[in-house]
Amino acid sequence: MPQQFGDAINRARRVHRWSLRQLAERIKKEDGTPISPQYLNDIELNRRSPSLHVLRELARELELDHDTLLHLAGSAETVVREYFEAYPQQEEAVMQLFRVAEAKGFTDWDKLRKIIERNRKGHT
Repeated sequence: MPQQFGDAINRARRVHRWSLRQLAERIKKEDGTPISPQYLNDIELNRRSPSLHVLRELARELELDHDTLLHLAGSAETVVREYFEAYPQQEEAVMQLFRVAEAKGFTDWDKLRKIIERNRKGHT
């Protein structure tokens, strides 16, 4: 069975040995107030999906890969859509990049992901 977003959060919280309350106090909403333990519980039980801001906070606090969490939460498409709305002039260039890579027979997307992750870690 594929891992779900809530399962990943639950597992990481337990690795840190934090209670729901302890982690909830660490996760701030956009307005700076902490999320509630009940909201976190609902997230862990896959009953609710967090906002992108809360998702980023969870990734940071739990030391999890942000992009992996986006994928598990089904939010990756939202982020791409928001990027293209903010930078519409880039949409065609990005799409062309993927079309050219595919036409040239590029198939090692996992290797590309690792290169991007290494680059991001080296610049953060």
